[in-house]
Amino acid sequence: MIGIDHTTAPVEVRERYSFTRAGARDVMNRIRLTSEKSTGIRGCVLLSTCNRMELYVSLTPEAEPELYEMICGWKQIDPGPERALFYEKKDMEAARHVFELTCGLRSQILGEDQILTQVKDALMLAREETVTDNCMEVLFRQAITAAKEIKSSIAFDKGNRSAATAVIRMLQKEGMLFDGKQALVIGNGMMGKLTAQALMEAGAQVTVTVRQYHSGTVDIPEGAQRINYGERYEKLADACYIFSATASPNLTITPERLTGIGLEGKTFVDLAVPRDIDPAVGELPGVRLLCMDDLDVEQLSGEQEEQQTRAQGKIAEALTEFERFFFGRDMIPRIGKLAAEISEDLWGRMRKECTTLADEQRMHIEQAVRRSGDKVAAHMLYALRDGLDAESFAHCLQVLEGDYQSKR
Repeated sequence: MIGIDHTTAPVEVRERYSFTRAGARDVMNRIRLTSEKSTGIRGCVLLSTCNRMELYVSLTPEAEPELYEMICGWKQIDPGPERALFYEKKDMEAARHVFELTCGLRSQILGEDQILTQVKDALMLAREETVTDNCMEVLFRQAITAAKEIKSSIAFDKGNRSAATAVIRMLQKEGMLFDGKQALVIGNGMMGKLTAQALMEAGAQVTVTVRQYHSGTVDIPEGAQRINYGERYEKLADACYIFSATASPNLTITPERLTGIGLEGKTFVDLAVPRDIDPAVGELPGVRLLCMDDLDVEQLSGEQEEQQTRAQGKIAEALTEFERFFFGRDMIPRIGKLAAEISEDLWGRMRKECTTLADEQRMHIEQAVRRSGDKVAAHMLYALRDGLDAESFAHCLQVLEGDYQSKR
């Protein structure tokens, strides 16, 4: 995997490498149409959120693709010094990253819930574009399952906060009030709904924009008002707080459209990457503009550190299961072949006892012996695999294969 996130790069760099949903589809379609022999890529999942862009790939054994150069090609960016802002991980280190990411241990806010939905969406999109393979499927399915288990068994302290909640609490610490204040939320996706809910919980009177072609069908938080997206500037004039959180590649607020609107004391909060609000808005007199990089993330408390340790323990258990699959995936065909040889040997030992039977009876018995022999042998071999480390099982399999080869 290769990635860039809020710990390695500021928002103005991250947004250069972010992908819209349509952009992600285009990339995966290119990968699907490109020969595996030329790239070595068997499967992939692309994750692009407000805080990160990460590309996961499973490769042929000999493949060493230049993933950073591939990303730059897709984004039409000249490879340069920003390469140092990307991190790369391989094999079980990459797998651990997926597990930690999915349960919220790598988020700005410990244990936040949005990332689980975002990972599931990324996997679903990759499935729709038919670019996942068995390795990607098993890795992400197990990571999602582990994250659900962790979230159900470990109640992270403040872990269900959204980025919007973190911004609101930061502003409240500064003495800013929300009770009874007008707030405008631009965007009605997952982040927009969480933002509207957080503002209402803080006491604000919230209005949410919806696209006109969705008007009347979009679900907004109960208690919020709605307006068409095209009316946002008119409503903005009355709002103290303006939050924008869309997945649109276009700017939702530009300084040119703010002419004639009283801006003194207004706070704009941009929760999108790429950014929704033109950064020049923050230079206007009387305006304060915040983005994801301005989030006031508190140091972990002792309780949160203990919760993180417990989560890491559960991740280690889940990783052990994935490790068995990962290092044993190439052995699956060998297990099947060996099970067939075992059932063949079993029938060879029984054949003489069936010589006096009619042909039809003998055929039914042979089919039953081979079928049950295959199942029992395979079950025993998989049980052996699950009870041993990868190296020991590989040695056992080699010995068994050698034994049956000598019998031929």
